[in-house]
Amino acid sequence: MRNIMKTLFVSIASLSLMFSANAGELTVNGSAKATYNITNGTQVDNGIGITNELNFTASGELDNGYTWSYSMELDPDTTDGSALQDDTKITIDSGDMGKMLICVSECSTSKKYAWDASAYTVITDTSRSSGTVYPANLMSHNNVQYHSPELPYSTVLTAGFGQTGVTGNSGNAVGGASGDSMHAYSLATVPVDGLTLSASYYEMDDYDDGVTTATQVEEGGAYAAKYAYGNFTVGYGKSFKAMEANAITAGATEVEYYENRGMSVAYAVNDELTVSWTQEDNARNFQTSATATFDIDVTSIQAAYTVGGATLSLARTSYDNISYVEGDDMEETLIALAFAF
Repeated sequence: MRNIMKTLFVSIASLSLMFSANAGELTVNGSAKATYNITNGTQVDNGIGITNELNFTASGELDNGYTWSYSMELDPDTTDGSALQDDTKITIDSGDMGKMLICVSECSTSKKYAWDASAYTVITDTSRSSGTVYPANLMSHNNVQYHSPELPYSTVLTAGFGQTGVTGNSGNAVGGASGDSMHAYSLATVPVDGLTLSASYYEMDDYDDGVTTATQVEEGGAYAAKYAYGNFTVGYGKSFKAMEANAITAGATEVEYYENRGMSVAYAVNDELTVSWTQEDNARNFQTSATATFDIDVTSIQAAYTVGGATLSLARTSYDNISYVEGDDMEETLIALAFAF
């Protein structure tokens, strides 16, 4: 199956490049956001910050009717705030034959948060980290993907293959250090109005270094359901990650798999104001069942008020047993003012 997909990817890309392209157009969009963060349960200063994201997009049309687009994002570096070119992708859209994507640090295939209906942002993407272990994402690898055209019930299937990620690779750059490659698949469908069902799966291709061979390779995935009716939206989903192992009986401290379960409810009070409640439980399971472990519990209450091109948001999030450590708890209040352009 993987060899067939790789051959298809190369064939589509080769055929597309045989056709000349008309001059494209360049656009710039993004957001500017100011935040104020208050944290209880750990000794840190309240934080004042400004974040920004710029997305440069070019697009055009080939002589055979196919369209193409290129995008590159500039995000602030987490260490010194300097601009970082970290997300790039090329898309060739053949219409009825689907899309071909080539991506660096971009093009997520994971559905781990397809259930989240939070008013401001996904539950663990406010400011503090919960230390949760999630399934891997193909966007962490330099990757190629195929997306099917829209099928009945708005169904879209994707398949992709990725190698060890190297941010900002040029067309002539060598790859990164040898490591596991990855293949991933996803599905999204709308069987009835308002209901979206999603699923994703991946498996790592174990790099054979001549020293060790895994008896269990890393694999994982997610499934989710989100239903919108009137002013209400509800969601539920699970994600899993099975760890690579050389022996299932390796010892009491070896994690066999992680399991994450979440639910979310949002209500649009009016066209400007949305409020939400979201909760996630994150568990790890050891190879030896007698090993004590503690679940991470995260609960977030959020509100977002939009007027014109500005959105004022408030998120109150509590964390229990951060990084699966008993009693490591924290609460966070985040105020954000964002402008889209």
